[in-house]
Amino acid sequence: MRNSIAHGRSVALRMVALQLTATGLLAFALSLHGMRSALAAAVGGAAVALGNALFALRLFGAGPAPVRRPLQAAYVAEALKWAWLVAVLYLAIAVWRLDFLPLIAGVLLAQFAFWLALVVFR
Repeated sequence: MRNSIAHGRSVALRMVALQLTATGLLAFALSLHGMRSALAAAVGGAAVALGNALFALRLFGAGPAPVRRPLQAAYVAEALKWAWLVAVLYLAIAVWRLDFLPLIAGVLLAQFAFWLALVVFR
């Protein structure tokens, strides 16, 4: 029998590592096109990966709890993750003026890695 909290932490850690690895590979590939494109892809992918890390930290950080608390923590964690992603994308597009296509490519690749990790690391 698995300890669901320990297993959840382990899966979250591996998931974020996979997302960051995929993002790093994309950024490396795009560095041949220019450092600005590589930076945009890295920021996009890292925003998704770190958002999932924030989610996991909020969800699994408290340890065992009554039934309602983990559900509430999941709602708060999801809201925190989305707020983080929106803030980083706003900064990347409006303030730092990073290239849009590599930024979105980083976001999409990190999200694809998330879905892949859900299948592989369950």
